[in-house]
Amino acid sequence: MLKELAKTSLVKRQIKKYNKLLAVKSSAYDKWQHAVEKEPVPVAAAPLVYEGEDGAEKTAERLPSPHVRVVPYGKVWEVQNNKSDDNTVYLFVSPKGKLSRRAAEVIKQYFIAHPEHNVVYGDEDEIGAGGKYIHPYFKPDWSPDSYLNGYYIGSFFACRATAMHACAGEYDNAVKMLGGTAGKRGTIEQVGLEASLLSADVLFCMLAIHEHAFAKRVGLEFPIGHIREVLFHRSPEQDIFYGRAFHSSKHMLLAPATVSIIIPSKDHPELFRQCLDSIIATSGDDNIKYDIVVLDNGSSATNRVKYGVYASRAERKNGLVKINYIYRLQDFNFSNMCNEGVKNSSGEYLLFMNDDIECVKEGWMREMLSQAQLKHVGVVGTKLIYPGTDLIQHAGIANVRRGPVHKLQKMHDNKSHYFGYNRGIHNTIGATAACLMVSRKKFLDAGGFFEDLAVAFNDVDLCYKIHEKGYYNVCCNHIYLNHHESLTRGLDNLDPQKMERLSREGDLLMTRHAHLYNIDPFYSPHLTEDETISAIIPREDYTAVQDLPYGAVTIHERGIKGAREDQCLRVGCEYNGSMDNWLYGPTAEGNTEGYFLKGYSFVIGSDNACFEKKILLRLVERFEDGAGPVGPKVYSFAPYIWYRPDIKIRLQDQVNVDLTGYKLRIEKGLLPPGYYQIGMLAVDKTSRTKLINWIPNVMRIKDART
Repeated sequence: MLKELAKTSLVKRQIKKYNKLLAVKSSAYDKWQHAVEKEPVPVAAAPLVYEGEDGAEKTAERLPSPHVRVVPYGKVWEVQNNKSDDNTVYLFVSPKGKLSRRAAEVIKQYFIAHPEHNVVYGDEDEIGAGGKYIHPYFKPDWSPDSYLNGYYIGSFFACRATAMHACAGEYDNAVKMLGGTAGKRGTIEQVGLEASLLSADVLFCMLAIHEHAFAKRVGLEFPIGHIREVLFHRSPEQDIFYGRAFHSSKHMLLAPATVSIIIPSKDHPELFRQCLDSIIATSGDDNIKYDIVVLDNGSSATNRVKYGVYASRAERKNGLVKINYIYRLQDFNFSNMCNEGVKNSSGEYLLFMNDDIECVKEGWMREMLSQAQLKHVGVVGTKLIYPGTDLIQHAGIANVRRGPVHKLQKMHDNKSHYFGYNRGIHNTIGATAACLMVSRKKFLDAGGFFEDLAVAFNDVDLCYKIHEKGYYNVCCNHIYLNHHESLTRGLDNLDPQKMERLSREGDLLMTRHAHLYNIDPFYSPHLTEDETISAIIPREDYTAVQDLPYGAVTIHERGIKGAREDQCLRVGCEYNGSMDNWLYGPTAEGNTEGYFLKGYSFVIGSDNACFEKKILLRLVERFEDGAGPVGPKVYSFAPYIWYRPDIKIRLQDQVNVDLTGYKLRIEKGLLPPGYYQIGMLAVDKTSRTKLINWIPNVMRIKDART
């Protein structure tokens, strides 16, 4: 009885302490947004020279400051033929909600600063209970294929009057083609027209066509602007996509086509057979003919025979024309093997595929090809699922500060995540070559796979090169394939040589694309940097990394006494590396700032207010049969506690997970050089329970003299 009373008292004390810290750390999104709206809008100066659509420099006209006129979505047609003032900016808004206090002025200043843009949209949120602002939608920069698949523009957009008047005729024609007529009161009369097709959506589409927004870009310049600020607060009953949400419709091919499927494989004949059989079974389409090239860089004699048998006996049906099995003994180099596969194939389109892919539904190749045939589209990826589950392995790549990340990895696909990211078709900066399609011409124009990236990041490099050429990369999340990649990662991932190679190739990737460091037009900087996607405003608990004190280290020569390893202690690591890289990018020289780690951690099924966390590091080395810790010695650090409202949103069934974030600075020279595995210790302050979990993330500590 006394023991229970004592524990209850301890729990109450911990919760009180937790809530006090939470009150200090947290600053709700509502409070942040209201603070933003009170800030003065910077006055923009019109650039004297800017880059035009053709890439040539143009001189900006010194026009008077534009007048902003707000027009409800339902009254689009009223202003179509009003040409009294070409210096007007029309701001079209949903009637269900309200503009932010700054919206009109922010948009006006944007057009002053960007004479190259005639159309712009911005971010939005929702008005919740009590008038609080919730559920911010931080949109991508202009994404033509996402727009064609769903009206992600949402509740408002703005355009110059000159652009709107220029496409007035096209707007009227578009309405008639859709079966409607322009109403005298400014609405589209619904004559055989679905209610979801709003006049604003039609106008935006006409503006986008006028701005050549469905064509290849000039380099990294986007034809339509995007203001990365919440400028509209929608009503909760309003469907953000206005009935045109991301969907799973089938698409037609522009023309019959030939495809070459290129599959690197070694000593996995059974996996290859499964992959081959699934391709043949699901690829039937009268308009697609395809061949398969298998690249083997050194299978055993027995497996080599199996490859040959499976390739020769496969039934030539459903579009399969031939299979070319190429054996060449050499060190593994994914880029070289794929490039060789291209040379030994003839298809108009190239489909790079891992041997552990299993095609499960008919029509997937047609869907990928329908996107790859579009002139403005570069590479085309697809959603990948772990077999036997609904867990996502891949739904597109985002480029965050620590480099490329698979978004939504290991999250359930049975529900829609972050405004339909795992549904429909989306423009992304890249996709994985586990299943990646691109036209032969675009592949060759980009120089193919970069062979100095032999193992990792070669697919990302290809995607970035094609993005830089002005194409829009696509991930088809309305279809999926199974990817037999292991759900768990073992100690083999701690192999220092492998980690060093991975780090080296990652640095090479970002050095080759240094201008993309921490930049992804299709992924807002307000969103999380880990594999999930949740809205989190850095200013909610933003302490500049440089202002964090260095962590004090405690050395445990014989490990953490009394602790048990338990997977219920979850740990996510969003960055681990040098401070120089974090602050200045991959081209930063030297290592004067030490090291930095950030992420989150929580205990499943427990009250997290009761736990005190410490970051753990231990040296690892390579053995003959794998890799593992050098010895029992463990280094522990007390982290800076970071407010993470995104974790709370994701884990609504868990208790007190608001303060699950961690940050840590480690002084240069504090630890001996080597490779350190990252872990976490969670100590229950109301009992003697100590939990540990080690994750596959490894950080390299360099010699203090380098």
